Amino acid sequence: MLSTRHLSRAALTLAATVCLTGLPAVAGTAGAAAEPLAWKRCATTAEDWPVANDPGTECAMLTVPMDHANPQGRTIKIAVSRLKATDPGRRRGVLVISPGGPGISNITAPASYAANGLGTLAADHDLIGFDPRGVGYSDKIDCTEGTPAELPPGASAKARAKAAFDQMAASNKRCTALDPAFARQLTTTNIARDVDAIRAALGEQKISFYGVSYGTAVGLTYRSTFDARVERMWVDSVMPPVLDLAAMDAVSDAVGEKSFERFLTWVAGRDDEYHFGTTAAAARTTIFALRDRLDRKPLAAGKKTVLDGDWVRSQLGVDAGGWAASARDLATVREGGIPQSARPGPDPAQVFGFDDAPLGMNTTQYNAIFCNEGTGGRDFGRVWADAQDRRQRFPGTGGKIEFSSWCAGWPWPARPWQPVKGNSPLQLSGHAGESVTPYAWAVDAGKAAGGTLLTIQDGVHGSLARLPCAAKAIDFFRTGRTSGGACPGMQ
Repeated sequence: MLSTRHLSRAALTLAATVCLTGLPAVAGTAGAAAEPLAWKRCATTAEDWPVANDPGTECAMLTVPMDHANPQGRTIKIAVSRLKATDPGRRRGVLVISPGGPGISNITAPASYAANGLGTLAADHDLIGFDPRGVGYSDKIDCTEGTPAELPPGASAKARAKAAFDQMAASNKRCTALDPAFARQLTTTNIARDVDAIRAALGEQKISFYGVSYGTAVGLTYRSTFDARVERMWVDSVMPPVLDLAAMDAVSDAVGEKSFERFLTWVAGRDDEYHFGTTAAAARTTIFALRDRLDRKPLAAGKKTVLDGDWVRSQLGVDAGGWAASARDLATVREGGIPQSARPGPDPAQVFGFDDAPLGMNTTQYNAIFCNEGTGGRDFGRVWADAQDRRQRFPGTGGKIEFSSWCAGWPWPARPWQPVKGNSPLQLSGHAGESVTPYAWAVDAGKAAGGTLLTIQDGVHGSLARLPCAAKAIDFFRTGRTSGGACPGMQ
């Protein structure tokens, strides 16, 4: 799932590994010939396997080129999982599931999706999951971010933003220096080629693919490169076709501003509970006063967490399902308290292999995905100017430095990817009121890649698999029928 630190940065050792034996000229990826994967039960193979009541997920390691353009060079390991079709007689093939990120593990997807609204597909498809390079049980860089330099209490919002930018630049420099060759190859393009290596190792001529959030970027990049190897593809809560980090922040702010206007009416109707004012105008005045006060004098919530004006802005752009939590947290901070959601937790560990637990987010992979192929975010002056422009255009939620903050000091220029149209069946679904991956991104992705767009009438990120509308996805993967129009969402 994508978030502002997930995309919200909101999770090995086997007896044998598989080595690919050469790549064809077509797009520099794995060919059809590959040794079979050495499957073992994940629950007994992977340390701290997080799936309770696992229906029988199997795990294996796949060896792939670190740089697919240099197949004879260094190799890395990718962790793969599988739930075999429960009705082998009706088996249609494999469905690769990529439910989100960057920075988080995806290997439990088969077990998770077998238990949700798409679970019917587990009868006639092998469900395939994997940890993308750089996260989870797959090979990665183990490096944690530092903390911004302490500033005097009266430091300006710009000074605090510059300190955070400089800290990110130092972290990026330190973490990429641990293994620069590997960090440079942490790209969506390479992950898509890893997917094709998985296809080859499974012995399949074609795969079906279901992607959510960042997983949609993996899917659309795969289809753009290997269209003839796609049986059917559905992408839900779609990433934009181009990673322009400043533009992504602007779209996110615009969507958030619309939600904020509705939130004002909602919270004014609950003044007896939250005490922001009995009209939308009064609530706006109270909330903006809190925002301005925290911009002048932020509230420390731990060594690494500061509640400032940007924290207020982040509370105002959420969808309706998060309004109650935002109102409660804003009221707590207004009274000088620290909300539970902002209290710091322990730093997660980052580890290697099936013999260790892949806890937490890998921030190095997260940043690399956006910075190796995304434009912008390198120059603080430009980042700050863009933020001030958005603050003027969107007074409630504008000006947050989110996507455009991760690439400070990134040592390499971007090599952008962009989906292209193909012939394989493609279905997109976008959520009309969503702020994490705004609906406009799904529209833009459809223009770039083709396919049919289904509009889901909610603002809930990646909710398709939990809706009655999931029946359309099940039908699509079995018949290839696409669906336009709209579908009811979560209320």
